[in-house]
Amino acid sequence: MKRVYILLTGTVILLAACGKSFFETSPSGSLTGKELYASTKNIDALVNGTIRYIMESSTSQDNPGYSAIILSQEAMGGDAVLRDGVYGFLATYGFLDPSDNTTRRALFFWTFQYKVIDNCNNIIANVDAASGTDSEKKFLKGQALALRAFTYLNLVRQYQFTYAKDKNAKGVPLYTTPTNPDSKPQPRATVGAIYDQVIADLREADGLLQGFNRTVKNRPNQQVVRGLLARAFLTQENWDSAAVRAKQARTGFPLMEPIEYLKGFSDVSNVEWIWGHPQATDQNLGGASYFGYIDVTPPTGYRSVMADPHFRALFTDGDIRKTLFKPVADTTDPLLGWLKYTKFVNKTDQSGHIVLMRSAEMVLIEAESKARLNDIGGAFDALNELRVKRSLPGLLNGSLTQPQLIEEILKERRRELWGEGFALPDILRLQRTLVRTPSAEILKVPRADGSFRDVPLKGHHQLKFPDKTDFVPNSQYYLFSIPINEINSNPNL
Repeated sequence: MKRVYILLTGTVILLAACGKSFFETSPSGSLTGKELYASTKNIDALVNGTIRYIMESSTSQDNPGYSAIILSQEAMGGDAVLRDGVYGFLATYGFLDPSDNTTRRALFFWTFQYKVIDNCNNIIANVDAASGTDSEKKFLKGQALALRAFTYLNLVRQYQFTYAKDKNAKGVPLYTTPTNPDSKPQPRATVGAIYDQVIADLREADGLLQGFNRTVKNRPNQQVVRGLLARAFLTQENWDSAAVRAKQARTGFPLMEPIEYLKGFSDVSNVEWIWGHPQATDQNLGGASYFGYIDVTPPTGYRSVMADPHFRALFTDGDIRKTLFKPVADTTDPLLGWLKYTKFVNKTDQSGHIVLMRSAEMVLIEAESKARLNDIGGAFDALNELRVKRSLPGLLNGSLTQPQLIEEILKERRRELWGEGFALPDILRLQRTLVRTPSAEILKVPRADGSFRDVPLKGHHQLKFPDKTDFVPNSQYYLFSIPINEINSNPNL
């Protein structure tokens, strides 16, 4: 943990000092030591810096902060295809770098998340003694608890199998107090212990954030906390609590109208974004950005994350989302033969915002939880609420059996949440096998003389694990590896 402590403080001071006007606070970059925690104004800036660090820290072009986790979890699923030979997440798509503990990505994912946790621990430990009002202290502690819980929930789902499989399995080290150069490295806590801490943090944050009115959507508020609780309870298969918290989380965030779905998912002003990260042009870091990989519309750029043709087959005619698929039949286009999916389109000035939580996700958590509780009517109602907003007719209540309804809701999660980081977590949560099937579709590409030539519509090309074995449930290849640097420095792992 020495490495985490030393790198963290300076990084967050730097980010806090570089704040833009639409972020809430920008302190002087000269603050050191206890000055950081002397006032709620300074701590507010530190919270802001921590959020920016989560979203914008980068050790390389292909590690754009938390977005790199989102993209990795999509690349390791079955509905996204990484273009062969294109920079970015191709090795992740092939399960090479997640399983190799010597890669820079393995080191980045582990260290940057533990830096966030240590910063939250410092805020939680010091905010009560800061100068400022009781409300300011309460709101800041609530945000730090929410961010710590968010990070631990990510970690435990990256580095171990799902809670329902074995809550006593070794998860990740648990730190709830600030570290220093003399801190003792901790062993891996159980999955159950990590979830207990996540839920305890979120319950406390829920109370502390009562009455908190944020001015920027990247700050966690009470709705965000309840959405994180819904995610945690869903993974624990605590269906009652998941449904209740999901419904609470989306209060005040109505589902967007169909036309809004076509605007590129790049602005936190979208009515159903519960949590998102706004950025200015210079904060997208050029190629080291989420949109640098998932936006396939610009004439240049990586454009590496494509949709699988079998994913398009999940959509029925009339669905507004189906209009976003564009097979490339232009022989002058470098993407000839690929299936573009234009859900995510960067802003013209390259300042696209990053979505972290939407009410659509909460509707689907509510629907799935109610279906598993055999509240069939409630599940149909929730699912149909989303379908109508995607220009689809509602399903007739009772037209599907309980197992069929659950499967339809899970398909809807795939259709609705593509590109938002849920592909791999759902494979692990459901303990299912990754499914990748080669494309058999053919494009008719016009020739200059008016005739056509056949061009295969490209799809999956990594169809086995690196050891050439078939995909199976609960494979170690689905888990991220603890970096060798951490193993060498922590004898308790």
